[in-house]
Amino acid sequence: MNRRTFMLAAGALLTSGGRLAAEHHVISANPLIVESEVWPPAGIYTTLEDFYVRNHFQAPAPSATGSLTVEGEVDKPTQFTLESFSGMAERELGAVLECAGGPLSPLTLASDGLWRGWPLAEILGRTQPRTSGTWLHLLGRDGFSRGVPIDRALKDGLLATSLNGRPLAPNHGAPWRAFFPGWYGMDSVKWLEKIVVAATPLPALDRTYLQITRQANGELDAQFLPKIQVKSIITSPADGAVLQHDKIEVRGVAWSGAGRISTVQVTADQGVSWRTASVESPGHDYDWILWRATISLDRPGAVNLISRATDTAGNTQPASRDPRRADGYAYNVCHRIRCVVL
Repeated sequence: MNRRTFMLAAGALLTSGGRLAAEHHVISANPLIVESEVWPPAGIYTTLEDFYVRNHFQAPAPSATGSLTVEGEVDKPTQFTLESFSGMAERELGAVLECAGGPLSPLTLASDGLWRGWPLAEILGRTQPRTSGTWLHLLGRDGFSRGVPIDRALKDGLLATSLNGRPLAPNHGAPWRAFFPGWYGMDSVKWLEKIVVAATPLPALDRTYLQITRQANGELDAQFLPKIQVKSIITSPADGAVLQHDKIEVRGVAWSGAGRISTVQVTADQGVSWRTASVESPGHDYDWILWRATISLDRPGAVNLISRATDTAGNTQPASRDPRRADGYAYNVCHRIRCVVL
């Protein structure tokens, strides 16, 4: 496939509100993968046209109605339709959605959105799960499946139907998807058509997206990924920027799945001194925050600008990756960019 054919195919798949993503954002046409600029053009939330997309398989044909079957370790297996939810109260919350394998860069697989849908706790409650049902097997119409603990759904899980006040676009899972705020995006299965309440996880499918650590004896220990790790990203100035010998404003975003961001700090001297940034409080617990800090650049030459964030649970971005890690997920070391001062 030549470049022109590739871009036409990707653009045809991406339509989600009138505008196509810029060429350099599309990194795969099938399955569709589109990176997003994390700095929003206006306000906290990423516009729908710029919201990142990470499909695992080819998107299924659009469904105007849809149905959701809940079965397994339940006393009342049920097939829900849109009409089934007519008397159910919806919930709205702001939250970052992040791919577990997203790069540490302003151009990445993370976006912040205002989500609306029906609480999974109420949907599951209507089927009366048994005490043996501690896991949910989530199956999408595209063939992608994930297993998540039922407690996650009972806390804040949604059957999301809209994003930023508009119905979900086809490549975001229309007519609905699972959504688990604070957890990495692969668990928020799109085009959700079936939930199987089970006593165990999905053994064959859940071998992906694991935190793998090499032990002292050389063996590999595999664990499920944790909540979204605390992270900050410098969005301005850009990596490689040429700056004047003066005070500059450094800006960025920061987020965490374990709690709100409490502080963001920036250094221009390799951590000898840190400047605390001012932050704009988010509207919801799982939103990212916008931050800015003024830094004095006293000497000409190359300089590294480094940011680190801390959340209210006490988690701080590490200076370096744990050398024992043998996976590429949940990468959240302090973000650094290299600039030149004149």
